[in-house]
Amino acid sequence: MSAESQPTRKQRREAARAERVAAERAQAAAAQRRRRLMTVGGVLAAAAIVVVVAIAVSSGGGGSSASDRPAVAQKSSGAIPGQKEASEMLAGIPQKGIYLGNPSAPVRVVEFADLQCPICREYSLQSLPQLVQDYVRTGRLKMQLRLLRFIGPDSERGAEVAAAATLQNKGWDFSDLFFRNQGQENSGYATDVFLEQLARETPGLDVGQLDADLDSPRARQFIRQAERQANALGVSGTPTFFVQKASGAPQQLQLSSLDADSVTAAIDSALGEQ
Repeated sequence: MSAESQPTRKQRREAARAERVAAERAQAAAAQRRRRLMTVGGVLAAAAIVVVVAIAVSSGGGGSSASDRPAVAQKSSGAIPGQKEASEMLAGIPQKGIYLGNPSAPVRVVEFADLQCPICREYSLQSLPQLVQDYVRTGRLKMQLRLLRFIGPDSERGAEVAAAATLQNKGWDFSDLFFRNQGQENSGYATDVFLEQLARETPGLDVGQLDADLDSPRARQFIRQAERQANALGVSGTPTFFVQKASGAPQQLQLSSLDADSVTAAIDSALGEQ
């Protein structure tokens, strides 16, 4: 085979990705067929037991905090859960790389998060919307999102796609949508199908460009910079927050809880407004 006829690295990566997507979709279709068969046979006691077990597994079991999280990859069309809320929260707010808000804002808040972190999800759903509305939209501060990969492979896959989305100034949108559809930790839910659907539902994100940017040096740089910054500041868990005024040194926010009142009170204190 001549050098000209050999597939390029990008073509090999796209072929491998296409094979993974096909396999994942085949598995999802097989699982759906099995669920239909179990439903049809639900009148039998043995089948009823299987259905009960299947429900327990799909909900995380054991009272898992992931039990209320939707299975995004099972939806074939239409907006995925949380898409409307995420879009409305961030609509009209300038983004530049990892930054959200007016570039001239006098104060910066840095958030270190892991896309698989359930506490990060809790903060994003319960407190971030008020923070964005009261502080970011009013130009009082800008926010910086640094994604880490503490928990496992699904964190890595999510962070890689988020980094590529950041190149289009859509990292905040993608990450917020990921949190709203977060699955059970390290269950392997962050498949190509799952991530592609999140990307397609992220407003304004060019999925073709996203795919081209995956694993690019510029995207990897966001991940490396996050890790270096976290090490320099002694970050050992997520979520962790720092506030920085003008050219001053970043100061870690001391939070009693992650509810909106506690977060805004800590920021007000750091701003000297309390």
